[in-house]
Amino acid sequence: MDKKEVHRFIEDRRLGELRARLMSIDSPALKEIMGDLGAVDRVIVFRLLDKDLAIDLFENLDVDQQASLISSMEDPEVLGLIEPLDPDDHARLFEELPAKVTKRLLSNMSPQMRSSVNLLLGYPEGSAGRVMSPRYMAVRGYRTVSEVLSSLHKSSLRPDEMESIFVIDRERHYLGYIRLGQLIKATPDIAVIDLVQGRDIFARTLDPRSKAIDLIMEEDIPVIAVVDNEHRLVGGITFDDALDMVEEDTTADFHKSAFVTTVKTNLKDTSIRVLYRARLPWLLLLVFVNIFSGAGIALYESTIAEKLSLVFFLPLLIDSGGNAGTQSSTLVIRAMATGDVGAKDWLRMIGREAVLACTMGVTLALAVSLIGLERGGPEVALIVSLTMVIVILMGSLIGMSLPFLMARLNIDPATASAPLVTSIADISGVFIYFTMATWILGI
Repeated sequence: MDKKEVHRFIEDRRLGELRARLMSIDSPALKEIMGDLGAVDRVIVFRLLDKDLAIDLFENLDVDQQASLISSMEDPEVLGLIEPLDPDDHARLFEELPAKVTKRLLSNMSPQMRSSVNLLLGYPEGSAGRVMSPRYMAVRGYRTVSEVLSSLHKSSLRPDEMESIFVIDRERHYLGYIRLGQLIKATPDIAVIDLVQGRDIFARTLDPRSKAIDLIMEEDIPVIAVVDNEHRLVGGITFDDALDMVEEDTTADFHKSAFVTTVKTNLKDTSIRVLYRARLPWLLLLVFVNIFSGAGIALYESTIAEKLSLVFFLPLLIDSGGNAGTQSSTLVIRAMATGDVGAKDWLRMIGREAVLACTMGVTLALAVSLIGLERGGPEVALIVSLTMVIVILMGSLIGMSLPFLMARLNIDPATASAPLVTSIADISGVFIYFTMATWILGI
C-alpha cells in the first residue's frame, strides 16, 4: 500500500475499507506510509486507527512527524497520545512544537506531567538535565535485598527501566547503583548499601549531555544517574536514549562537515524551501571567500602571460592542497569527537602532520615533475614540484590546526569542515604557486 492508494481511498470516501486495510499492516510499514503522506491525509489515516495501534505508531514516529500531527489535532486527542511517552520524549517533542501549541498543551496536562516536562525544559539545551528522564528506580541504602525485590513487583516502571537501581540516602544523595541480576543473587537480608558500585559514575544536570553519553559507553551500563549541584538524584539517562542522541549528534556533524545548517527532519520529508535556506547561506559565504582566489590569479596576469603552460597545473595543485587539508581535518575532528585527541595534543599532532605532509608532498612532486617537463620544460617542472610540496604541507597544517583553533574559541570543531578548509587551502595555493613561478622565472 502506498500514498497514492491511500489518497484514492480518502478521495472516494471509502474510509471503512481504508481502516480495514490499515489495521492489517504492521507498525513499521505504517510508519513508512505515514512518512510519505501529506499533512491532511496523515491526520485522517491516524484517526482511523484504533487507540492502541495509534499510540504504538505515534511512539515510533520521528519527532517532526509527531509535531506535525499534534499541530493538526484537537487537545483531548493529543493528550491521549503523548501521555504514554517518557518525559524526556515529551521534552524533545515540545522543542519542535510552535510556542502557542506548547503553551496550550501544557495548560491541559495533569500537574504531575506538566511538572516533569517543565523540569526538563528548564535545563540548558544540550545539557544532561535537558535529556534525563525522571523514570528510574531508587531505593534507600538501608533497605534489605528482600524489601527491594518486593517493591520491584509493585513498581509501575517497565522491566527495561529497572535493569539498574540507584541507591540514595535519606536526603536523596546519590550513593551508587546495583544491577538487577546482582540483587537477585544476593542474600535476602543484606542491606543494599553493601552491594553498591559505581559511586563515582554519574552526570550533573548542567554537564554537557556528551559527557553522560561517554560515561554510559565507557562503563557499559544501561542507565546513568543525573544529580544536581548538591549531589541529589534527580533523573537518569538510559543507554537507548544515549544511542538516539549519538545518532542526532552524528547527523548534525555530517551536516556541519558539508557546511549545511542542521536539518532536523528526514531528508525525504524536508521541503525544498527548508533545504534552500539550510544550504544557500554557506554557499554564498564560500563564493565570497573564493573571490580571493580570483584576485590572486588576476594579480599574476603577467606571470601567466609569460608562461601560459602554468595554467594547466593550477587546478591540480590547488586541489591537491585542499584534498590534503580535508584529510587532515576529517581525521582530527573524528579523533577529537571520540576523545582520542585533546587541545594538549596540538603540538605533537602538528609535528607529526608536518613530517607526513612533507613526505607525501615530495612523493607527489616527483610524480607531477614528469608532467611538468613534458608540458613546459625544466623551469615549469621545478615550479610545479616545489609548489606541490608547499601546498601539501600548507593544506595539511591548515586542516590539522583549524579544529584545534575552533575548540579553543569554544566553537564546534566540526565547523572546521571540508568546504572551509578547501577554500582556505585553495586561496593559499594560488598565491604560493604564482609567487613561486614569478620568483623562478625572474618576472
